[in-house]
Amino acid sequence: MRSYAREVAFCKVYTYLMCEEFDEDFSQFDTKVLSEQDLDFALSLVRGVIEKKSELDKQIGDFSRAYKLSRIYRPDLAVLELALFEMQYLDTPHAVVINEAVGIAKKYSTEKSVSFVNGILAAYERSLS
Repeated sequence: MRSYAREVAFCKVYTYLMCEEFDEDFSQFDTKVLSEQDLDFALSLVRGVIEKKSELDKQIGDFSRAYKLSRIYRPDLAVLELALFEMQYLDTPHAVVINEAVGIAKKYSTEKSVSFVNGILAAYERSLS
């Protein structure tokens, strides 16, 4: 279940943002719902975001003209990093990634965050044309 795998990855990325620590223990999540492929997918997302964090944050800062990176709400930053990484380095259709990112923002962030996340990702998508 890729949606839940993305949610798990989001939680790990958010924890990394807050604590600057990452462990590969996913036992706190419902592993009965996740296949081995889903866990590998979540792990690759988290590792990728951590590895490319500086690059991703620079891009987020470039597209977020109204806010400096330090002012972006941490759950929003985590979902943006995750989505940009997946859009750039994995073969997932961008529309799917944006839809999933907006769903995570709806669940874990504020009402205003949903449009912010959607706007940043849409701006990135437009920049590719």
